[in-house]
Amino acid sequence: MSYTCPTHFGYHSPMTLRGQRPGTMRERPIGSGQWQLRVYLGRDPTTGQPIQRAETFKGSERAAAKRLAQLVADIETGKFHRTRATTGELLDEWLNHITPNRQPKTVDEYRRKVDRHIRPAIGSIRLDKLEPATLDAWYRRWREQGLSETTVHHLHAIIRAALNQAVKWDWIYRSPALRATAPTLKSHSMKIPTPEQLNKLHRAAAEKDPVLATAIALAALTGARRGELAALRWSDIDLHIGRITIARSLGVVRGVTHVGPTKTHARREVALDEIAVGVMRNHWGHVTELAERAGSPLVDDPFVLSYNANGGRPVNPDRLTHGFISVCRRLESPARAKAKKSGRDLRESERFPFRFHDLRHFSVSTLLAAGVDVRTVAERHGHAQTTMTLNRYAHALPERDRFAAGVLGQAFINR
Repeated sequence: MSYTCPTHFGYHSPMTLRGQRPGTMRERPIGSGQWQLRVYLGRDPTTGQPIQRAETFKGSERAAAKRLAQLVADIETGKFHRTRATTGELLDEWLNHITPNRQPKTVDEYRRKVDRHIRPAIGSIRLDKLEPATLDAWYRRWREQGLSETTVHHLHAIIRAALNQAVKWDWIYRSPALRATAPTLKSHSMKIPTPEQLNKLHRAAAEKDPVLATAIALAALTGARRGELAALRWSDIDLHIGRITIARSLGVVRGVTHVGPTKTHARREVALDEIAVGVMRNHWGHVTELAERAGSPLVDDPFVLSYNANGGRPVNPDRLTHGFISVCRRLESPARAKAKKSGRDLRESERFPFRFHDLRHFSVSTLLAAGVDVRTVAERHGHAQTTMTLNRYAHALPERDRFAAGVLGQAFINR
């Protein structure tokens, strides 16, 4: 007996499932009480082939019809996988999907981690066969192979994001990454230069590299990201009112320069004080003198940070990173040699274990410790949420608490 799922028993009919996708049942052999149930899940998004779910049920016709209606209801609520695609095929589609909305360097980093680690591990596994235990096993194996907790956590984040997108696309009904356990990240204290160390860094850079010195000053005084600084043009700076507009970010991927929106896709206006304005006036003097000396007039709207005499080519952000590390080593080496000679440990003030990005941390932490409200700090530094500012820079808040205690104390005394 061949049978289309009925409604006369009072059960939910599957006939309306996404454009008339019926469930069918038939008794084989007739009179045996064994029913072959079949429901249509749709077409595989990667191959276009129809996908069906089949099940053998033993019992009465009424019970079989009830089970069939339940299967169709489960499909309607998304409880079945709808693809035979592999994890590797999903990762390719996901990378293509995010490319228009992410920085090229970010996508390149994702692609590199996918090709180097994720694809060789789980790329051939079908999505409907991927289990949380498989992911956990690879997390352990990657750690045993020497990858850091941070790296494995990043790999987990990529896998989770791709699988979450697969759920949104109706490829799978539930992400196995939600039940997998990534390594717990250990909190690391930020290494932030003191004002004295910052001044030494700026002076040391200025002796050999005025462009790097300006970048150091701007990073510390505005908190702008490295790529945002590299994308700055002189038209973005108003020295008369003391304001800088940060609207773009620059990155270099495989030798190709890309200029796009900022990390949060939002532009922001950042005030410059007299010190910052003075730094920029000095740098403008250096830029114009260099162009004149080289006999290469500045282009119409030159980049602020450029090693070209005409300012037509922006600095490579990686050059700022390498130059900054070089200055840090140059400052620390003599102190380390003296300490070794005298048989003592290096003092904290003599250490320069900093990255260029730590200048941004200096800017945020200094403002929070001085009592500047969190919203202003978040807006100035381009944080999408103030909670991110609070969570990331909680170490700077005790100083605000001490200031608050002083205010309360004064109020108490005045009474």
